[in-house]
Amino acid sequence: MTLFNVTQARRIASGFFPDPTICEKPEGGYLMVNSSFEFFPGLPVWESEDGEHWGLIGYAMDRPEQFSYDSMGNSQGIYAPTLRWHDGTYYLIVTNVNRGNMILTTRDPHAGWSDPIWVDGWPGIDPSLFFDDDGTAYICGNEGSSGEEKPGIYLAAIDPDRGRVLTERVHICGGITGSNPEGPHLYKRRGMYYLMWAEGGTESGHMENIARSSAPFGPYEMYPGNPMLTNRSTHLTLQAIGHCDCAHIEDDRTLMVFHGTRNNDEYPAQGWIGREPYAVWFEWGEDGWPHLSDQSYDTPLEGDGSAAERNVSWITPGIDADHRYWVMAPPHRHHEEADVALPPQDDGAGAPNGPVEGGQESHLAQSDGATAPNGPVAGPQVDQTAQSDDAAASDGPDGPEGPLPATITVDAIEQDFSLQAGPPLIGTRQTCFTCCFTATVADTGQLAMGEAGIAAYANADHYITVAFRAAEHGVCQVEASVHNADLVSVVGRVQALAAHPLTLVLEGDACGYACSLIEHPFPDGGFEANEPVVHDLGRIPGKVLSFSNAGGFTGTLLGVYAHGAGAVTFTDVTYA
Repeated sequence: MTLFNVTQARRIASGFFPDPTICEKPEGGYLMVNSSFEFFPGLPVWESEDGEHWGLIGYAMDRPEQFSYDSMGNSQGIYAPTLRWHDGTYYLIVTNVNRGNMILTTRDPHAGWSDPIWVDGWPGIDPSLFFDDDGTAYICGNEGSSGEEKPGIYLAAIDPDRGRVLTERVHICGGITGSNPEGPHLYKRRGMYYLMWAEGGTESGHMENIARSSAPFGPYEMYPGNPMLTNRSTHLTLQAIGHCDCAHIEDDRTLMVFHGTRNNDEYPAQGWIGREPYAVWFEWGEDGWPHLSDQSYDTPLEGDGSAAERNVSWITPGIDADHRYWVMAPPHRHHEEADVALPPQDDGAGAPNGPVEGGQESHLAQSDGATAPNGPVAGPQVDQTAQSDDAAASDGPDGPEGPLPATITVDAIEQDFSLQAGPPLIGTRQTCFTCCFTATVADTGQLAMGEAGIAAYANADHYITVAFRAAEHGVCQVEASVHNADLVSVVGRVQALAAHPLTLVLEGDACGYACSLIEHPFPDGGFEANEPVVHDLGRIPGKVLSFSNAGGFTGTLLGVYAHGAGAVTFTDVTYA
């Protein structure tokens, strides 16, 4: 492997948006969709005119009836979509690992997506669609989980409008190592069929390979330069690159998206933001192979101006069927600079749950933006970022004045962070190491029992909290804790007067999180009568949330929660 064949890659979205799939729009420009796993709303849809600047326009899975959530656990749910356009329709094929493979369709990605069309008789994960010149549609994916099939990539013809597999399932490729071949995509370029797939697992051994054939079912000739893309055996910041998809496959210059993780400088290096999408262009040689061989890509640890780093999109692990989370989003600044126009609000019947502005909640009419919350959210899909990526990178979130806070009310129930009683928190993806997440509770007496606070959440077994417990005798106990599987450690503890408003703080950097409490005394009747008191609650290493420790396929969510009894309102919820 050529260790110095390294090029800088452009990150096109920040935070865990893994398994990117890209599709050219017939009128020009591109769409991209990512995996969402157990989080809802799911299948985020992005749009770009140039392949470099992207804006979130909504979610393909934004209605509870689209999302089977029964018995779902960490990193289950929605895996590895593929988006293709054919004859006026966008087809989005994806795996729900708790039920099977399915297809969603739309003629207008701004106007909502269909209910799932379930694909019968197609096991395995990471399905992909390919439409040949004669109109024949093919489905490819990897082996089923029963252990009866040999590892590799399988292909068959399919009727995508009815989800019916039409031909025998044929093994067409076993990979180059035999280690987890997955994420296949089939293309046709100048009369030849090209099969691309990921291999080597999703972490340090991740890679992308390519082969070609004169017929869809093979036999396939392996590219002599495989792996065409990998960062294995390097100490680059960007790791675990792979899971590619391409646009402009017929041209001499092709646009490719892939994902990767940013790791810090510790030894061994750690990353907990998650797998993020990148975009690069590559050229083809006269021999019909891509000019990529052992190609590595890198990125700075922190933002380089290529992607907005303060996207705020409220999501929950699972569906908020009991309407426990109420979100009030403020009006946007600089919305006229958006890369992609914000979608109009619909009446809620199949409407896209994309970015909303001006104190709106996606399924309800616009509130007056004054005191009332926007209402219950089945999927808390409010996006506070509505400016161009480059503007966000240069001026900071929502422009030079900084991020806009939200107000979130949580109806507490007796639960912990398990997923069995519904979503344990509501949050937004962490998009960079250096960040600060805060929330203020003006009245701790809203919590009758239990605890409430903020969290850095990797999954239901690995998370960090800064939280207060229900007051006793006029005093609240505030703790910073780390939950590492069955081990719970209290890092810092302080007592605060229950009558004082409390601001809970998680401040992130490349090593982890500093936890603190800001207590706002107001003995003379005014919120600003006295200087706030800052309580240092200690530091917690981020490696607790990393892939190497927490496992799974997602990333870190920064959010608020309330467990116990009562309705807790968090004001000035800010990600900066």
